Amino acid sequence: MATSTVTRTPEGARTTFPRIVAPIGAFLAGCGPVVLLGFDNGGYDVETVAGYGIVLWWLLLVGILTGALPRPRPTRAGVVTLVALGLLAAWGLVSLDWSASEERGLTEVCRLLVVAGSLVLGLSAVAGRQARALAGGVLAGLVALCAAGVLSRLQPDLFTAANAVHDGLGVDRLSWPLNYWNGMGALSALTLTLGVALAVGARSRWTAGLAVAGLPVVALCLVMTVSRGGIAAAAVGVLLVPLLVAPRLVALRTLVAPAVGAAILVAAYLGDSALTDVVGGTAQEDAGRRLLPLVALVTLGTALAQAGWNAADRAHWTPRVPRPSPPVGRALVAGAVLLTLVAAGVALSSDRASTAWDDFRNPDVSSLQAKGGSVDRLTVANGAGRYEEWSGAIRALRENPLGGIGLGSWQDWWSPRRDTSPAVRNAHSQPLEVAAELGAPGALALLVALLAPIVGGLRRLRSRGARRGDAAGVAVALPVTIAFLVSISVDWSWQLSVVPVAVALLTATLVGRPSRSSDEPEQRASSRKRLAGLAATGAAAVASVAVLSVAMIAPDGVSRSQAAAAQGAFDRAGREARDAHAAAPFAMSAVLQAALVAERAGDLDAAAAAAAEATRIEPRNWRPWIVLARIEAARDRPRSAVAAYRRARALNPRSRLLNPQG
Repeated sequence: MATSTVTRTPEGARTTFPRIVAPIGAFLAGCGPVVLLGFDNGGYDVETVAGYGIVLWWLLLVGILTGALPRPRPTRAGVVTLVALGLLAAWGLVSLDWSASEERGLTEVCRLLVVAGSLVLGLSAVAGRQARALAGGVLAGLVALCAAGVLSRLQPDLFTAANAVHDGLGVDRLSWPLNYWNGMGALSALTLTLGVALAVGARSRWTAGLAVAGLPVVALCLVMTVSRGGIAAAAVGVLLVPLLVAPRLVALRTLVAPAVGAAILVAAYLGDSALTDVVGGTAQEDAGRRLLPLVALVTLGTALAQAGWNAADRAHWTPRVPRPSPPVGRALVAGAVLLTLVAAGVALSSDRASTAWDDFRNPDVSSLQAKGGSVDRLTVANGAGRYEEWSGAIRALRENPLGGIGLGSWQDWWSPRRDTSPAVRNAHSQPLEVAAELGAPGALALLVALLAPIVGGLRRLRSRGARRGDAAGVAVALPVTIAFLVSISVDWSWQLSVVPVAVALLTATLVGRPSRSSDEPEQRASSRKRLAGLAATGAAAVASVAVLSVAMIAPDGVSRSQAAAAQGAFDRAGREARDAHAAAPFAMSAVLQAALVAERAGDLDAAAAAAAEATRIEPRNWRPWIVLARIEAARDRPRSAVAAYRRARALNPRSRLLNPQG
């Protein structure tokens, strides 16, 4: 008689597989977006950020609805943050009705949607109890970007893309791969803060060593950028780690090995003029090759030193500083605040501070440019026009307190009003730029979105009922979030989407809750509440994909048109541009591309008609006017050409292109 056997899957096999896959997935969720956006111009271009956003929101929609991804469990602060981001994006869409550029405004809406989606992705990882793996992935991606930037200076022949990056001012400062030196400075600041914070709470000696291994190279990257804003953000973030991450003595000691390693690399770099002067050629190549062994040795030494410290902690060799009683703690905080205020008062009352303030308000931009990539930049208070730009943003808010000037309008509003400030696309402060473009409602929504996670994280950190693991994750993300807030307040690193995306992933630790384990009391939400959450996620995903898809139409068509024009296929290039304009009639770039293609093809009448249409779509943008002036001159219509040129000059009177004598 035949017998049958039933093969049973061992219980261990059923539980081991998810335990392996979940951390890897969370690590990739943190590392993947940072690397993909970072090496693609930092996620600045709309094609990059919108394309990534479409994939992200589809992944969230399918994953959460099917249960493949853990359902996000935001705290009250998390709900407030998501609602604030949603309202900010919605108000931005409404403001396109009076914006000077609907196309640029839609790009900024795309950035907000991608940040919101990244936060939801982080919340899903936190719900799956993979916050540590997620943060490790973000750190790995950030270190990879900084290390690639440093390597591009040490071995420039290996990085042709980095050699093609110039900032337009002739300043040799590390910009690649984000292609903006202050963006690289902000990225370095976040990386240093995150690496130190993760090392303090590392569960093993090896993860502790890996967390800090690359930090000396990151510090070298920060020095190569000569970014004053980046250095300030790094100082704030790193100094907050011992205040927020426990044990504090361990946090202080964790700073030692990376600091020593960074000092060694920075001293070696500053001592070699072939590297600091960016002379190029074999001299820079040879100098970089000499420094590479030291970089490898310092990286290994830093990792081993931290691993040793971690082993000593586990052996209880490190003394612990007892937590002061509440009265003593309040007295220490009050004393520190008083001492800081006294020191600040003394510093601000000095003649040197007064001179520095005057230099910041009335900068000599040419003198700052003359310093180039020298570390002498760090000794001056020249604001490179920031005071004027920030004052202009406040003036725009006062003139349009409710609706602002419209999302994406800053550049066109500022060009005819600037004085000594150089030509800029952004106000070098995200809060002030949003206030100028979206008025008080937009400014309030942004502040809520930025501050709600910090306030929620501080409350959870101080809560006695907080779990130890939750408190450790909150302590890691808090200093990074605060350093990010410093960075976007003094520069336009928000527009480099890799920066806010990395922070949004980490912010999920502050405003997310892990799912309950099987041995905890079951307190499931009601079916109605669960369905409401899934419906909200689905609606947000569908709406986001729709907006992101519309934003992709014009850039995709312009790219195809440019590729065809480069091959000499002007008929196809013109057709691609016209089709893009027909599908997205609000996009000036598509119809302007049609004008440029027709001009190159010799069809000046069609070129003039397309250029005139571009001026109708964005009448406050000087660029289509100057193109129209050139085309009208080629058509032998001097009056129309002069009129268009005068209009372009009125819209940007300080431009050296339009006013060489200015």
